[in-house]
Amino acid sequence: MSVVLPSPAQPPVRPEFVRAPEPLPQGIEVASRLSWHERALQHAAVRKTLILLVLAALWEGVARYADNDLLLPGALQTARAFVETLASGELGSRAALSMAVLLKGYVAGILLAFVLTTLAVSTRIGRDLLSTLTAMLNPLPAIALLPLAMLWFGLGQGSLVFVLMHSVLWALAVNMYTGFLGVSETLRMAGRNYGLTGLRYVLAILVPAALPAILSGLRIAWAFAWRTLIAAELVFGASSGQGGLGWFIFQNRNELYTDRVFAGLAAVVIIGLLVENLVFDQLERHTVRKWGMQR
Repeated sequence: MSVVLPSPAQPPVRPEFVRAPEPLPQGIEVASRLSWHERALQHAAVRKTLILLVLAALWEGVARYADNDLLLPGALQTARAFVETLASGELGSRAALSMAVLLKGYVAGILLAFVLTTLAVSTRIGRDLLSTLTAMLNPLPAIALLPLAMLWFGLGQGSLVFVLMHSVLWALAVNMYTGFLGVSETLRMAGRNYGLTGLRYVLAILVPAALPAILSGLRIAWAFAWRTLIAAELVFGASSGQGGLGWFIFQNRNELYTDRVFAGLAAVVIIGLLVENLVFDQLERHTVRKWGMQR
């Protein structure tokens, strides 16, 4: 004997309709609109450009008040000297030479920092070695090693590369090792469960997890290296008769071309701004900020 079960009750079907949204009150509609200058100020590039223009205007005002081109040329006079030296090719060649030397020392310092921090997170001896060397050499100014570097490597680029490696190595190693220590134990255990050890463990687990600290260390190391290079070129250029932007500044200071000195300083500042905004900011935007590791 079969039992017929009752069919389940079907839910009632509600009629569909489209409701037009009600218009916003006039006050809210007006308040929601932004003027063109308010929309422009939403961009960081516009805000930074305005800051630079205000600083240039203050500079020009102070220079005109002082009325002494030998001591303080104005922003417009410096801009003319900058354009002239850039058009002649002198400023561009000096900047290219400085950047070439900086790149060599920067890359070498990054590689050494990675080796030391890898040893530090892998072995106890490496950890003690990094701690001892950092405590000894990190407080030592890189420019103080230039006379010794000139004795060891002569009057070539080797001396500059050596002091740049020193300025990059310890700043980056400290930040990188701190980032490695901050990696969660869950990620560490996941890496060990997959059988990762040594260099594979560092590259696959520690480096991605510690990327915000590593990028911060790269930014700090770049700033240290850039100012160390300019200071070292002042001495190096005076000794060998050649050099980059630092020698350009030193040479024009001796010839009392103060506007060209300020043009060289402006080139140093402009290169620093370009590297910060076009390299490090873009790198952070496409990595740690995109992945939600940093706000």
